[in-house]
Amino acid sequence: METGSRARDLYLLRPPEPVFGIQRSREESLFSVIGVPYDSTSSFRPGQRFAPREIRRASIELESNGYYVEGDIDRVPIADEGDVAAVPGSTLLTLERVARVVEDLAREGKVPVVLGGEHLVTLGALRGLAAAGVKPCVVVLDAHFDLRNDYLGERFSHATVFRRVLEELGVKLLYIGVRAYEAGEERLAVESGLIDYVPMRRMDIVGVDGAVLAARRFTGDCEKIYISIDMDFYDPAYAPGVGNPEPGGASSREGLALASQLGDRRVCGIDVVEVSPPYDPGGATSLLAAKTLQELLISVWQRWGVGRSASS
Repeated sequence: METGSRARDLYLLRPPEPVFGIQRSREESLFSVIGVPYDSTSSFRPGQRFAPREIRRASIELESNGYYVEGDIDRVPIADEGDVAAVPGSTLLTLERVARVVEDLAREGKVPVVLGGEHLVTLGALRGLAAAGVKPCVVVLDAHFDLRNDYLGERFSHATVFRRVLEELGVKLLYIGVRAYEAGEERLAVESGLIDYVPMRRMDIVGVDGAVLAARRFTGDCEKIYISIDMDFYDPAYAPGVGNPEPGGASSREGLALASQLGDRRVCGIDVVEVSPPYDPGGATSLLAAKTLQELLISVWQRWGVGRSASS
């Protein structure tokens, strides 16, 4: 894979407005944001290619303070690198470009923050980390397992992303909030030996604290952690504008509470995916995606940044 500045120069288009209105220099930043405007395998409500732009716009309108976490996003060292030049209709080329850019960033010691796009972009991000020598445990907030072997005849799809992740990379997966799947996916989750999950019906009983405890147990011996947030984790009442909405999901407060507690200094990558702005009346889902990311970034930086200034 190409590394260094060349991958960025080839595949990144700078945004007109950076996420949260923050644009530190590459030397100052820890978190490097990239958008992936891609939705070519979307099977129900496409439009995720517009999400990086709309999440950025929503983020700028947020006040800078956290909700559950005490802190300020303005102090977090973020550089918005722009959007990957996705190739419409070419899943494999788009994934390759995502992987090259993420590898580039990871080799520089940055934490890639990916704005999807459909959930398949997570495969590209994890491939890039693997190429940089990073094999994280993956915590997934999602209504679905996305473990099908193929979907509508496609092996590379938003519905198959974590089946490919398991086959190619062999990472451990923890799902929180899962509630919609076919029998074969649940069977694989039980039998694989690499997957644990907190279904939404269990979270109804154990609450956010129980889900956080499950995550801490799961990641206890992990050297690195990757956090993937599919916005259909939320109930459609809070996040209506997603590719595959599923009733019975988390409230906005539950999601923000989780985001404030899941991360620590082992976090090596983050993504927020599956916002579909054409189905997002009033921009509620983009706004919640931005707030969820804000809460997560502030909390991770606080655990990273002990004794560090925002520009160190």
